[in-house]
Amino acid sequence: MAETRKLTRLLPALVSLAIIVAAAAVLLRAFRGIGPADIAARFAAIPTSDIGLAIMFTALALLSLAIYEVVMLRYINSGLPDRRAFLTALAAYPIGHAVGFGALSGGAVRYRFYAAAGLSTFDVGKVVLLSAMPYAMGLGLLCGISLVADSAEAAQLLRIEPVAGMLLGGALIVAHLAYVVAVGARRGPIRLRWFDLELPTPRMTAVQYGLGIVDATAAIAVLYVLLPDSASIGFLPFAAVYVLAVFAGLLSSVPAGLGVFESMLLLMLRDVPPDALLGAVLAYRLVFELIPLALGVATFAGWEMWSRRHLLRRV
Repeated sequence: MAETRKLTRLLPALVSLAIIVAAAAVLLRAFRGIGPADIAARFAAIPTSDIGLAIMFTALALLSLAIYEVVMLRYINSGLPDRRAFLTALAAYPIGHAVGFGALSGGAVRYRFYAAAGLSTFDVGKVVLLSAMPYAMGLGLLCGISLVADSAEAAQLLRIEPVAGMLLGGALIVAHLAYVVAVGARRGPIRLRWFDLELPTPRMTAVQYGLGIVDATAAIAVLYVLLPDSASIGFLPFAAVYVLAVFAGLLSSVPAGLGVFESMLLLMLRDVPPDALLGAVLAYRLVFELIPLALGVATFAGWEMWSRRHLLRRV
């Protein structure tokens, strides 16, 4: 029994290590035929119009997250002004994504913003839990739809049989439908072994799915518009590839899935030249991750300076 418990505790670390090692092997194989100069040239060759579209989709994703943050604070009856929730989202989401373990890192940012305004630790915990739901909902539902709507191309990219892809997509859609039905039918919390799980209201669930789909679609579109013209891939099949790459990055526990995300794309998008694909991913990380991270850090630092303005004046 003790050995089983020990193995159970080690299993997540072993899975992460295995994914990281496999990703490193894929990247090393990809870099045999190309060099940093090739990737930089592909990066520089991306049209300015495509960069502009990527920035627009990034802004849309951030806006949807900020709106959801406002909705969350209203949902728990926090009494805090909407502008505080909006600013918190601009700091918490990018920092949480870049640092990794978003619930912890983004949660720490939220705790700093909200606890200073008098929100209880319990309410901050509820916000942290709710904040992770829309993106997961949007990605999961989009993946299911893509596998069903364009099963042939999606299955080819994922290296599975079309029937298997359609069954997997159908299972994902059914799982989401079952969750929506449970939200509509459930009255009161679900009693688990250690705690009571309170499901969101039907109205809140509709908001989560709506904004989650906007966020996930915009995130996928950022990388999709940066792909080279030679990548003749439909948006829906690419969505399934993107979701799988993100999922592998999350399992690895590497901040922002760095290296793991790229290796999964290299494995599945074999018709795209590796240097062109890595150049597109480099632009994606700059536009979708580094720029929002800089905005998030600046927002957090600016708020800290403003909240301590009286102390700074004394100094």
